[in-house]
Amino acid sequence: MPEKIIKRHQKLAAKMAKKHNTEPQTITHSMFHGTTYCCDPITMLRTKAELCENKECAMCKILRKGNKMRKVRNRWWWWKKSGIMSSNDPANSLTSSLKQRNHQPYIMFVLDVLSPLSGYKLKTLNNAATIPKYLIIFEYIDPNEHIAKRILELSENY
Repeated sequence: MPEKIIKRHQKLAAKMAKKHNTEPQTITHSMFHGTTYCCDPITMLRTKAELCENKECAMCKILRKGNKMRKVRNRWWWWKKSGIMSSNDPANSLTSSLKQRNHQPYIMFVLDVLSPLSGYKLKTLNNAATIPKYLIIFEYIDPNEHIAKRILELSENY
């Protein structure tokens, strides 16, 4: 993560903490943010390759420049204004990753999100209010598909 993005986040944390008469760690929440990618994240990490330049690769854009409000495509109709969405439940953030249903593995970021509020979901409108801390790469196995495959295997044996 570029140093200027980290400094911008820390400056906003101090400003918000002062405004709410509290400490920065009190308004900093670890939240999950599922997203999409176009490159091969495992090969990129193994070979320490450069981040891809594909404009559709949200993972590389977030790693390079942080979250950007102007790039948000809000899929939550009940929110009046678009924002950078995050959740304290990884299963909820998984739905963003599942957009690429047949594209394994899936990815999710753990973000530090600045907000005086805490909750199940947080929406931020300020680019500096979120900063990626960890990238999680995982394989998702739909339990319904797994059960259906197992039933099919059992029925073929009879």
